[in-house]
Amino acid sequence: MFSKHGTAFVAFNLMLHVTNVALAFSFTSSRPAGIVFSTERSGTGTGITRRPLQFVQSKKVSSLLHLSTSPLIDSILEEGDGIPAVVTSKKPGVAEKLDYNWKTSVWYPLTYESYVPSPKDSAEVIPVAIFNEPLVLWRDSDEKIQCAYDVCPHRSAALSEGRTRDGKLECLYHGWQFSSEKEGQCVTIPQLGEGATIPKQACLKMKSIRVVEGIVWVYMGNGAPPDGLDPPTSGDDVCSPAFNDKFSLYDFQIDLPYDHSYLVENLLDPAHIPISHDKTPGGGKRENAQAYEMEIDKESLSPQGFTGRYRNTRKKKDGKENPWTMTKFEAPGIIRYRTKSGNVEFMGNLHCVPIGLGRSRLLFRVYFAGVPKFARMLLELKPMWWRHLMSCKILEQDMGLITTQEDHFTRTKRNLSQDFLLLNSSDAFVGQYRRWLDAVGDGMPWFQGLASASDEARARATNHELRPGLDPIRQRSSGVFETRYHCHVVHCPATRKALARIKKGKKLSLAAMLVSFAASVNMLALPSNSVKTAPTLFRLVSLSVPVFAGLAALLQRLERLFHVSFSRREQLRKELGV
Repeated sequence: MFSKHGTAFVAFNLMLHVTNVALAFSFTSSRPAGIVFSTERSGTGTGITRRPLQFVQSKKVSSLLHLSTSPLIDSILEEGDGIPAVVTSKKPGVAEKLDYNWKTSVWYPLTYESYVPSPKDSAEVIPVAIFNEPLVLWRDSDEKIQCAYDVCPHRSAALSEGRTRDGKLECLYHGWQFSSEKEGQCVTIPQLGEGATIPKQACLKMKSIRVVEGIVWVYMGNGAPPDGLDPPTSGDDVCSPAFNDKFSLYDFQIDLPYDHSYLVENLLDPAHIPISHDKTPGGGKRENAQAYEMEIDKESLSPQGFTGRYRNTRKKKDGKENPWTMTKFEAPGIIRYRTKSGNVEFMGNLHCVPIGLGRSRLLFRVYFAGVPKFARMLLELKPMWWRHLMSCKILEQDMGLITTQEDHFTRTKRNLSQDFLLLNSSDAFVGQYRRWLDAVGDGMPWFQGLASASDEARARATNHELRPGLDPIRQRSSGVFETRYHCHVVHCPATRKALARIKKGKKLSLAAMLVSFAASVNMLALPSNSVKTAPTLFRLVSLSVPVFAGLAALLQRLERLFHVSFSRREQLRKELGV
């Protein structure tokens, strides 16, 4: 996984391409290797006794992860081959159910704290959603972030179409204002008759909100969360002064046109990096595609997730083994990974947010330490907006693959186990995650596990499905045309401000070009013939015309990067098929 020139060179490259390397590194999260879990109820209540079953390589199909990955594999593998069956499941390959409630068991990440604007800078409020339940975020007069159900109690318009005014949330349909200081109660109705009182029902449904390590978290249950249930943390005290002194941090957010379970699956898949992101800066190289050594903690499977580790099977140039990448999947959709080689430490926290059916959000965070100060300095020279756009490209390279994958199962109504052919040398975490969904899915609004799926997931509308030859990246959300701009730029303050500056610079360049052109023409038309009397000035004015025109063209090309998504079809048209 590290450069053939050694750890120092890797650290240098890591700093130069942290955005994309981080994405690639995260995508190379581990997979469990053929360890099967059986669970059985003990007594009454919610007690679960986990009984891990040891995996022994099959002589017939040593590279296949069993557990009913497909009927074909099941027909190949026979009892006694060394691959255990799930003894407590009613159906082959279906894990026994675990107690889980999507509203009361977990907290959900929504966005980064810095993405919610201060009322001193903007009146904007932020729409978000969890499992199709619409929410709205805003800051009150004390700059504290608030969250409520995104429905006005007046006539059910979206409050996210409104604004903040004097620390209150205002619906811009009729001007009703709501105060978080009074637990969401309406405090102003412009149309209220003289002497009339505001109805008690004119109150927002407020949600418990917390900001932890710079991320905004929401509790979806009614009322306050139970004691002891707090938003999960990285354990590294991210954003603290001590952390900032040691680590370099990179945050990135993007919305994606497919279900969050496919996003988690993608981020738990190291094998696709050298193929899907071949020759992409920070991605991979096709010649580096290989098997992975993958392990899963036999005692880790629970309603809260599971843990494991992985590493490359190819040894380093010096013959030493590659370092392990420790990986943890944490409910509802968090992937954490950590690795160290020499002095270089690399950590990542990937938060997959279930926005709605066919919609998800990724809060991508990586940080590292132990790299040379010079490399860190070089990294800081690269603008944040540029690093964000390169991260967009990495995610966009997978979009067409994942959306068609999701559409296949929506169209056919088949289980994943019927069409997935999983390898324990690359897909082990994918299989384990989907089996985890089998076990906890009854506690979710919808789910698609390996051997089962909810009716909502199967019956999802497919009016966005495409005829052959159309680009699935560009026509995904109910036929709405979506681009990089819609998925990332409109949500990200840094990238949005950079786009505004580029547009302004383009306008100024065009204006300067026109002024220079007009000045050079006037100089030629003057009776005194300024060309002869001031040749240097004339040359400068004349040369400035193509200079400003070229600058405007360059800024136009930069502006395009903020709007147009990566197209694999366009890339392949430029390559040879031999």
